Amino acid sequence: MKASDVKPAMRNIDLDLKIVEIEEPRSYIGRSGREGRVTTAVGEDDSGRIKISLWDNDIDKVKVGSLVRIRNGYSRLFRDEVYVSAGMYGRLEVTE
Repeated sequence: MKASDVKPAMRNIDLDLKIVEIEEPRSYIGRSGREGRVTTAVGEDDSGRIKISLWDNDIDKVKVGSLVRIRNGYSRLFRDEVYVSAGMYGRLEVTE
């Protein structure tokens, strides 16, 4: 799949992207009371760019210029923009 093909509320997304931007991580407290971190990155392929939600340990895996592979991810609409994430059931791998 390509970044330009991703629409809101999709499941089983497989993407290969290059990270071109990463925001500063911010803290959150989950429903269970557990504290964590989240940030937004921008990934691109030859079809365009898409925002990526990076959670907790995935934040430390990537930097600007990293090539990442998202497997079994999902997408959602947040503040009128489409975001993709590996989520709990998917996987984010750094390939380079």
